[in-house]
Amino acid sequence: MNEIATIGPQQAVETYGGRSLTAADVQAQVNLMQDVMRRTMFDGTHYGKIPGTQSISLYKAGAEKLMATFRLAADPETEDLSCDGEIHYRVKVRLLSASGQFLGAGIGECSSREDKYAWRAMVCQEEFDATPENRRRVKFSRYQGNVEKKTQVRTNPSDVANTILKMAKKRAQVDAVITVTAASDIFT
Repeated sequence: MNEIATIGPQQAVETYGGRSLTAADVQAQVNLMQDVMRRTMFDGTHYGKIPGTQSISLYKAGAEKLMATFRLAADPETEDLSCDGEIHYRVKVRLLSASGQFLGAGIGECSSREDKYAWRAMVCQEEFDATPENRRRVKFSRYQGNVEKKTQVRTNPSDVANTILKMAKKRAQVDAVITVTAASDIFT
């Protein structure tokens, strides 16, 4: 169970050159991806079900594992769409082979207007009371069948700017990996 498996050299995506892949080539890539998932990827770390969804989602750690497996390099291009107090980024991640050949791309966006970045839990009741009414709220949600009441205040968009940029890149990178590895039948 704890033995170290010796695995011979694996062909990377770029070794197929300009020719079309055969059914055997595609099956070899699928087998490699499934083997990597089985041996090195863990539910909850590399992939998992996001609450409210049916499909398995690929997480950043899983995308990075597949990038290492297929020797893919990310080349992100960032577009700053910020305006009027909103931080907003669109990122396009181009994936390149080890030899620098363009293989495909993914896109992702993130904005400070998304609920999880626009609001934060209050520190104390005094902070909530001192916050202008248009910058505070009481949010109701369900958790395990129970109704929860959360008091929240608006975040300063600048405080989450780097987080928003990183999230846009992460979304784009995951999209690119799923696209380039043809893993849409496994992950969303």
